[in-house]
Amino acid sequence: MPHVIPRDEALSRIRTEGGSPACLMCAVRDRSVGPTYAVYEDDDILVMLPRYVRRWGHVVVMPRAHVTTYTGCEPALWARINADALHAARMLERIRSPLRIYITSTGSSAGELTQTSMHLHVHVIPLFDNHDRPADVFSWQAGVVVAEHEEWEELRAEYADAWRHGFGSTVSATPAGS
Repeated sequence: MPHVIPRDEALSRIRTEGGSPACLMCAVRDRSVGPTYAVYEDDDILVMLPRYVRRWGHVVVMPRAHVTTYTGCEPALWARINADALHAARMLERIRSPLRIYITSTGSSAGELTQTSMHLHVHVIPLFDNHDRPADVFSWQAGVVVAEHEEWEELRAEYADAWRHGFGSTVSATPAGS
């Protein structure tokens, strides 16, 4: 069952899994910091389940290329990232029925390793509590949700299957590994 661990324990686990890579998102993309649960991927994009989250079901959409600024992001790539984020949000609405969804590209001043990556990425986060606020969802101060490999794999498989249905978006419907 997914459960909450303290922030410091989550940061320690991340460092144990992969040290301190120059770019955490590139290390995740390259599968050098523990398992990567890809919902969808192709030559340009990786849609995945981040393994340390504040809300179960959280998805990240990121370019495979190491892009660190909006100025350095080609308009077509940014459009693709956003189309995939919309696709992910529609997928979450359909299979999770959250009260609302945050879609954002953000960092954190609280020093959370995974929230400070310079590699451009977009979070798609289902919210189930009327009291959820950005400070609750983007800070790890209240702990971090983690799960066992089998639980991540079950969620990844469910999302990858749902990804193929399209939800009216223009992104490719071929799941990771196909």
